[in-house]
Amino acid sequence: MAVTKKLIKIGDLARLTNRTVRALRLYEEVGVLVPVERSDGGYRMYDASNIERLEYIDRLQRLGLSLNEICGLVDDWSDGASPREAMSRVRTVYRDKLNAVREKIKDLRTLEQELVESLVYLERCTECAHAAESAESGCGPCIKKAREVEPIPTLIAGLTAH
Repeated sequence: MAVTKKLIKIGDLARLTNRTVRALRLYEEVGVLVPVERSDGGYRMYDASNIERLEYIDRLQRLGLSLNEICGLVDDWSDGASPREAMSRVRTVYRDKLNAVREKIKDLRTLEQELVESLVYLERCTECAHAAESAESGCGPCIKKAREVEPIPTLIAGLTAH
């Protein structure tokens, strides 16, 4: 008994993967997406492997790879001089992206800490005597006094910089 794969048209694939038909045609044109077959009416037909490929493309784009870089990876993988060379190229790209992601995480952790410190500072401001004063006076007196005792969070100090 032959197993039949569920095939879908390009419009359905676009809806399933939250892409436009135009984007899918571009992916086909550059060679990173290949229809499984064409119907008798000439429609492009796709299967689950195409969905996996689009998820792969999406992940690489989220890592910051351009479509040209993704094409290069796919080409290297399928047309490489040897499997070892293909894996080496992919490994190098992934290692570089891992380092970039780790650096981004480090930057985000620093920003997170700055936000936490700023929120702690702002919470103290709601309890100070100057909180009821007009918006024109702001928290200037608190900031000036606090600067003498502790560093002001960057995200607060920048508000009062002239």
